[in-house]
Amino acid sequence: MTTGSNGRGKRLRATGRWLALVASVALVLPWWVIPVPLASFSPLVAACSALATQTVGFIVLLGVPVLALVLLSPRWFCRYACPVGLLLELQGKLRPKAALRWLQWPFICRLLAVLTLGGACMGYPFFIWLDPLAIFSGFFSAWRTPLTVASVCAGLALPAALLVDLLLPKVWCSRLCPLGGLQELLVLGGRRLRQLLRRERPDHEHPARLGRRSFLVACIGAAAGAATRTAQGQTPPLRPPGALDETRFTGVCVRCGSCVRVCPSRILRPDLGEHGLAGLFAPVVRFTEGYCRENCHRCNMVCPSGAITRLSLDEKRRRVIGPALVDLDLCLLANGQECTTCIRACPYEALTIQEIAGGLSVKPLLDLAKCTGCGACELACPTSPRPAIFVLPKPSVLKAS
Repeated sequence: MTTGSNGRGKRLRATGRWLALVASVALVLPWWVIPVPLASFSPLVAACSALATQTVGFIVLLGVPVLALVLLSPRWFCRYACPVGLLLELQGKLRPKAALRWLQWPFICRLLAVLTLGGACMGYPFFIWLDPLAIFSGFFSAWRTPLTVASVCAGLALPAALLVDLLLPKVWCSRLCPLGGLQELLVLGGRRLRQLLRRERPDHEHPARLGRRSFLVACIGAAAGAATRTAQGQTPPLRPPGALDETRFTGVCVRCGSCVRVCPSRILRPDLGEHGLAGLFAPVVRFTEGYCRENCHRCNMVCPSGAITRLSLDEKRRRVIGPALVDLDLCLLANGQECTTCIRACPYEALTIQEIAGGLSVKPLLDLAKCTGCGACELACPTSPRPAIFVLPKPSVLKAS
């Protein structure tokens, strides 16, 4: 009977894992847009997002049921729901068995989890982008056409995890994954709490030593997060409407590629480090193929970590990506030629014609109170090699009413 029960348990576990993989793939495929991004089910992303943004929204709450199951069953998420874990397990079945020489390695995953949570307290969760659901989503989001070097590189985290597991079997899940480390810390904390309530002696590493070590690492993460936030960086790039301030954005963004995947205008691209290593693979705005449509707020709907604020369509229309600027030396209209392309393209009616020199000439006049930096004017401008009107980087602010 015991053998039969074990067989049924294994079959149920295998069925559950395959269903979890199918559901994960369904959530990241590009043919639909739903406001439930895959990475939002991660307790690590949920905890870091709540700490870093100091808000608890609908997306963050999705990780709470998973967190409860982890407390009831050690490594529950790894054993039953993690799509990356299933892929690594399948890869393990295809290779010859090898000695696990890394068993004496320290639990780096716990260190990464505590550092990330400590940094999140100061708005910069360092290793949140190593979350397995984020790298799984990032892999599928990377292959949207047109392919670029940045998009391909952004999707290499999952193949890298597979390669690590191929060279060092089971080391990713057991020693490196920060989500696995968070689960282990929760289990250790829950076990110690039960022992205290029952007045039992601990049966694992000395709890005071473990607690002091975790507290010290968390403080290091918090100090590093504070230092990162106060450090002077380069001029920030254009970010999606509703993005947090630059320092918090680069920290909270999990690089899952969801916003890039759902953008119908294809104006979001992963950064390949042009604006510093802190923003590597985070989304930047480029108006080379389209503009930020006034009837679209998809990127706001699919961000799992709060790096892009969840906004209604009306709220999104009042968010400023950056102010537009007219270079009158390049502008055709200002140089006596007939051109009103940018004026006709602006969906917010922020551009008009202004008469100068007693009506002898005209130039475009920009009303910044109406401009959202959507890029429609920059896209439409016919001058080359660069447009005469373009959007400057600027932190997201509310547009004047």
